[in-house]
Amino acid sequence: MRRLPYAVTAAALALLAPGQGRAGGFYIYEHSAVATGMADARTALWDDPSSLFYNPAAITELDGFQLVLGDTLLLPEITYTPSGVAYNPDGSRVGGAGGDICETAGSCHSATSDSHVFYPAHVYFTAEIVPWLHAGLSWNNPFGLGTYWPKDWDGKFTAYQTYIETHFIEPTLALDIAALLDMPDKYALSFAVGGTYVYGKAKLTQLVDATEVYDLFHEADDPLPIVEMAMEGDGHGGGYQFSFFAADKDWISFGASVRSNVVMDFSGTAHFTAPAAAFPGWGEIMRTLGLLPESTPGSTTIELPWNMNFGVAFLGLPHFTFAADVYVALWESYDQLQVRFDCEGSPAPNNCGGELNANAIYPKKWNTGVQIAFGAEYRPITDLAIRLGYGFVSNPANPVYYDGMLPDGNRHLITVGLGYRAPTLFKVDVGYMLALWGDTKDNDVGSASPSFTNGQANGAYDTLTHVIAISLGFSFDVNGMAPPPTLEPTEI
Repeated sequence: MRRLPYAVTAAALALLAPGQGRAGGFYIYEHSAVATGMADARTALWDDPSSLFYNPAAITELDGFQLVLGDTLLLPEITYTPSGVAYNPDGSRVGGAGGDICETAGSCHSATSDSHVFYPAHVYFTAEIVPWLHAGLSWNNPFGLGTYWPKDWDGKFTAYQTYIETHFIEPTLALDIAALLDMPDKYALSFAVGGTYVYGKAKLTQLVDATEVYDLFHEADDPLPIVEMAMEGDGHGGGYQFSFFAADKDWISFGASVRSNVVMDFSGTAHFTAPAAAFPGWGEIMRTLGLLPESTPGSTTIELPWNMNFGVAFLGLPHFTFAADVYVALWESYDQLQVRFDCEGSPAPNNCGGELNANAIYPKKWNTGVQIAFGAEYRPITDLAIRLGYGFVSNPANPVYYDGMLPDGNRHLITVGLGYRAPTLFKVDVGYMLALWGDTKDNDVGSASPSFTNGQANGAYDTLTHVIAISLGFSFDVNGMAPPPTLEPTEI
């Protein structure tokens, strides 16, 4: 069955979607309202426990016990505009050099993804063990999005519903060198190390073009046979991170954070539903022949890449903070995708042939992804912060293997935020981001069978996402919340 191996590819790709980097379609870098308002330019700043995500070494500047918890609401909308062009696997155009695929297939339609709200959470806790040693614990959901296309859209044979949810737990220890040298008031110098535990789960629903298999049974005037596949899977992995922070608190600060690769073993189960009303008994025949299992487990392994961020902040102008960050993900590790399903030799109705069970290798050949961000904060008074930011994110995906299940592109991020702090116990921050990106699919990824030559869904993919973040901060120290970096002690 020629179409089932492609279904396996898409199913595995859904399992691997949590591996997308910052420039990937499912990664969320907005894990604090403070950061969201500054386009995530926070690596070199230290007055918020969300440093545990952006630069854990900076938690040495937080006294006593500090807690931040919050949520981020994401409202994405993807618009697909077909190009009317499809390609055979050998690179030739379907219908010839001048062929119009929409006229040939008669079903190239524009589509807009269904509306869904995603709400990844964040929790950060920091503790001053002794003046020169601090600890932290963070939990967040860096991957927690999905795409929900109409069931009849052109790319239904890649996927029409994909959902990702992940949980990152990271304990950290930070050493305050400046405190050991008895100069913590004017200067900062610290290092941090920590571990990373990752749990992720994913769900994919797609349609499978079963025309070639049903050609064994059906007449020419029978309806087109469509199989539905639903797959769920999860995986675990671990890694480590280390970071650096330094500052002359009167005018400038620097930060850097590096997270290791994480090898994740994913496993899941795919369920195949054969058409029933128009094809009574055919599902049983296909399963008896080993062409279509009722369900089958599968597994694969992926290496999440090394990623790092670097930042600098200028603090020399009273009441203002200016920051710039660079985030880099070494996505060359996502070179190919390999998956195995364990249904060969299984008893009916879960048996399958070697074609479905084969160790298939699918090239991805991603490139390094980069985000550049600029943020500013203005404090007209001690208790109020006004934030602005802009970011640009490059697309690491290889255009030869680009598909509509995880559409991505070069991103533009425009942000604004507000913060209020009661110096002794409490603070609240809100941030808003408008994210815009798009790209064009022009390749042979997808279905190119005669019945569904538009199944490649070639065309333009444009995404607009509203991001709204809110964070609540609490201090359990006699000195209260950490002071903003650009206010004199007399102003606190």
